[in-house]
Amino acid sequence: MTQPSGRLRDKVCAITGATGIAEATALRFAREGAALFVVSNSASDCAALGEAIVEDVGPDVPYAWAEADLSDERSAVEAFRRCRERYDRLDALVGAAGGSGRRLGDGPLHATALDAWNATLALNLTTAFLSSREAVRLMLDQHPAGGSIVYVSSVAATHPVAGTFNTLAYAAAKGAINALVVNGACHYGADGVRFNAIAPALTITPMSMRAAADPETLEVVKARMPMSGGGPLSADDHAHAAVFLCSDESSQVTGQVLRVDGGWGVN
Repeated sequence: MTQPSGRLRDKVCAITGATGIAEATALRFAREGAALFVVSNSASDCAALGEAIVEDVGPDVPYAWAEADLSDERSAVEAFRRCRERYDRLDALVGAAGGSGRRLGDGPLHATALDAWNATLALNLTTAFLSSREAVRLMLDQHPAGGSIVYVSSVAATHPVAGTFNTLAYAAAKGAINALVVNGACHYGADGVRFNAIAPALTITPMSMRAAADPETLEVVKARMPMSGGGPLSADDHAHAAVFLCSDESSQVTGQVLRVDGGWGVN
């Protein structure tokens, strides 16, 4: 078992999603002493994550979860009501819920139907909006007010590659998340609520298995991500960044989109 080190000790941290980057973040936060509240649309994933935390850190980590469709307003409100009921405060939110819209029909502009567009935005943008709205409401109500909102964006929004990862709605949703970061930071800075995002490049998660196994995609990754050794990133790479952005070490950092991309954005 890992001994908690304390960078997030006495902080209540909510995480949306329970696999991939969300899972790695929850495990890392538990090691840093956080109390956790996880929201996912899969009860079995939440339960499995709780078991992993016990195995990795021990049974004393405060851990609660809610099964919720975060693209549905009523469901999102109820989930964060349960967070308030359990902890009566919230110090940080990592909004990692979302995923590729390819299975929903997302693709290049000329080939994307309106239903695919709407479904992909609901999965990635509406979930971010509703979860962060409810988190901010909680952060404003507590004393002292304040907290840290960290979204998971993507390099797809700002550094596309022609012919690769051509999913328009997904990229547009992540670009809108970047706008949420800037506007949230501007409007809530005086209340002590910080807004930032992590922008991953290709990372090994359940969402990325198709891309991570595609030879043509891997050739692009090899050229664009020299820092990663030419392969996809680990979810842990983003969890490390999330710890910083949710800890007091980043108390003066807001309005930033931090690329954790192995060099993607400069190659």
